[in-house]
Amino acid sequence: MIWFMEPLSVLEELEAAYAIVAEVLGRAPQLYDCRLDQALLVLALSIKRARRSPKLRPRPPGRERELPF
Repeated sequence: MIWFMEPLSVLEELEAAYAIVAEVLGRAPQLYDCRLDQALLVLALSIKRARRSPKLRPRPPGRERELPF
């Protein structure tokens, strides 16, 4: 797992996973026959769903949790 200063949103983690899998497949075309290419499809669909979900998108910078007072 990659550790960052700020926690990533689910959407950002999915996008990072997609980039990693796509890069590996690009460097090793013989892997196209295995299930990694299906992983790209699953990640792409998950990214689309995460973009529609307010809970899974990254919060705008500078927006703190709203305080009750």
